[in-house]
Amino acid sequence: MDIFKFNEIMNSLKPTSLQQEPSEWRMFLEIIDTYFKNRGITYPLVVEIGVYNNLQKRFYESLFNTEHIGIDINWQPDANAPDILGDSHSVETVEKLKILITGRMIDVLFIDGNHSYESVKRDYELYAPLTRHIIALHDIHTTKLYPRDSIGVIEFWQELIRTNTRDTMIEIRHHNPKEGRGVFNPGRQMGIGLIIKDRR
Repeated sequence: MDIFKFNEIMNSLKPTSLQQEPSEWRMFLEIIDTYFKNRGITYPLVVEIGVYNNLQKRFYESLFNTEHIGIDINWQPDANAPDILGDSHSVETVEKLKILITGRMIDVLFIDGNHSYESVKRDYELYAPLTRHIIALHDIHTTKLYPRDSIGVIEFWQELIRTNTRDTMIEIRHHNPKEGRGVFNPGRQMGIGLIIKDRR
């Protein structure tokens, strides 16, 4: 991966705009870069569920020459619009995606939508079968700091660890012992869980 290009993109963003812990994000991108190179994947297809302001698209397209398709139920007028605006759980959204990918398999699926257990599980059930190589779940270590927070991603990730005996699973976690909320206040544990489906 071109670290200079990565740093250039990072430095062009406001500190909290990416919604990723920088060291975790960099490690994730380095892992998928190595994976793509080792398998000769030159034009990967990345599908991201829950894009917030869609800034991650810049990294995928600039660093890996990907086709990136973002899905989100919301769109803020001052942000880059998702490619598919809709509920990731709806049949219509899945069908729109299938039309866009025209029979291809997804190389990287990044799930970062609604964080409730039911929602994360549903995203996984709907989109994992369309994915050939890597499935990533964001916030696998995000703790519940407020009553309205959901820790469903943690619960579902732990369930996958217990039940998925076929695939390779990797956790990326930046340890920060300080109190706070991640990119907003240093200390919050976010974490990215990877499921490597390719068994060639």
